[in-house]
Amino acid sequence: MPLYQCLTPAGSLDADRRADLAEAITAIHSSATGTPRGFVNVVFTEYEPSAFFTAGRPNTVSVIGGTIRAGRDRATRAELLTRLSEAWTAITGKDARSLLVGLDEVDPTSIMEAGLIMPAPGEEAAWLERHRHELGDLQSST
Repeated sequence: MPLYQCLTPAGSLDADRRADLAEAITAIHSSATGTPRGFVNVVFTEYEPSAFFTAGRPNTVSVIGGTIRAGRDRATRAELLTRLSEAWTAITGKDARSLLVGLDEVDPTSIMEAGLIMPAPGEEAAWLERHRHELGDLQSST
């Protein structure tokens, strides 16, 4: 956790662009929230351009949907949204108007990773220390 799902028109991003975006999303989330990089997940799913509609008309917009732990303040969420959009446009060369970015917040007690219930924001350091043997490389922040 977190999980960023990127929905893109089929063939619009090559493997290098996807890798660059995954790295940027990881770095942005980690630096904005303090979450260790090993917990940031990014997945890309392509759709056929005729399968996405806005206002009843076909659209080839891309989407970054992030599911994050609830409890982040408004400034942190705004930073995530802004930096994600900026990274997308810088890496893809596409206009920001062709991207939807959203964050869904989930109560940390409803999330499990590596067989462990996730901590609330601000409780990561103690949680990481308590579970360092189970987590191994996941807790790496670089």
